[in-house]
Amino acid sequence: MEYPHLLSPSDRLLGEFQKFLRGVRYLTIPRFDLFNDKVKSHQRDIELALSDANTKFMIVLVYTGQAPLSQDISTDVDAFLEEMNDTSEFARFRSLRQSNIYNMIARGSKGESIKADVVLSNWGRIETPYKAYYGQVAASDVASWWEDYYPQLFAPNIRLFLGDTDVNDGIIATLHKEPEKFWYYNNGITALCSTIKKKPIGGNSRESGIFEIEDLKIVNGAQTAGAIAKAASLYPEKVQLAMVPIRFIELEGSPPDFEKDVTKNTNTQNRIEKRDFAALDPEQERLKEELALYGITYVYKSGEIVGHGIDGFDIIDATVARACYQQGIELTVQAKREIGKLWDDIEKTPYKILFNSSVNCIELWRLVQILRIVERELKEIEQNSSGREKLCAAHGNRFITHLVYKRSRDIINSPEIYLTEDETTTIKYRTKAAFVELSKVTETDYQEAYLASLFKNVSKCKDIVEKYFT
Repeated sequence: MEYPHLLSPSDRLLGEFQKFLRGVRYLTIPRFDLFNDKVKSHQRDIELALSDANTKFMIVLVYTGQAPLSQDISTDVDAFLEEMNDTSEFARFRSLRQSNIYNMIARGSKGESIKADVVLSNWGRIETPYKAYYGQVAASDVASWWEDYYPQLFAPNIRLFLGDTDVNDGIIATLHKEPEKFWYYNNGITALCSTIKKKPIGGNSRESGIFEIEDLKIVNGAQTAGAIAKAASLYPEKVQLAMVPIRFIELEGSPPDFEKDVTKNTNTQNRIEKRDFAALDPEQERLKEELALYGITYVYKSGEIVGHGIDGFDIIDATVARACYQQGIELTVQAKREIGKLWDDIEKTPYKILFNSSVNCIELWRLVQILRIVERELKEIEQNSSGREKLCAAHGNRFITHLVYKRSRDIINSPEIYLTEDETTTIKYRTKAAFVELSKVTETDYQEAYLASLFKNVSKCKDIVEKYFT
């Protein structure tokens, strides 16, 4: 038996923190019946967030002590994050001590800007129309900025660090495997500042210089900086070898809207997505031409759109449909987890499994029609449900599409261009049936699982298929 008044402060903190983690877990399941009215009053907003596959959790422990967290708490945090981040980075943890809180409040109340001395290598300068310096900085320095100033460093940016994405995973992989080539592969960072001044040390040498920067703000490159910080925590000795392209644009003397214009345009111009490389595959053009013969528009290049009132679809629809149509569940899960991986290399699998000379254009169009019916039915179920059922409809959509395809070979293999009314009715019925079956499975075997993570886990999805749907 424990007597609370005899427990040490660290033991009491550990106990309270374990309760907190249980609360977070119950929130993600979700189990609103275990919460008070204050939490229940936000149930709708919480359910909307839990239904969004892009939702991330930041778990924050704030305490008044100065000592680092105990090993027991760190162990609990690691175990919890490992469980939550089973398939991708859904959750992150941050602890704030008294000194951290004081500094944050002080910066906020004074509107204090970030002042930094930056070592810039192989640097150059632009004087007109607006002053700027460019060069390269050590990746380890960028990681330090992140640790010291996140998220204030990115306040003007249109988005903060997104965690696990195919782009960020690629940045981390380069830092781990080829850090010396990072400068060549990465687009770099754009930062704004009120003023930038070179210190006298080092003279006029362009090889290296120390620059005093006032009001430092990164407006493009949050993903690069965040990935560098994460890589530094995993492979610090590798990150020490990497250099990062960077430019500092001085705002002093610039027009009033210049800061906003730089932020907007550096985040929208010259962006290339992985799907854009699929445009190099002749099979995409073949499908486009063959579908056009039947009056169906297929677009696979960025910037192309299917006009209003026109029958058609794009490469994302095609990729999801083909992935969910495969015999195994693996590519279905990948389409749910991170569709960009399916376009990684147009010369290799999995791309070649999805798009090759054997893909029939009529079959593909029928798959897309079925996909849309499934999505509409699940959206209706999601809107009229709550709790676990709502989350199953939202996060299990690709899994359910896979089940419907498996049960609809007769409809898929029809030579007709369009689905008939009877076929549409059948697909709706099979969608609802698959949802009911899958929902029961999640309640029976995975009642405490975070469903957004469950349906992105290949091994668990394979287990579900083998146990219930073979």
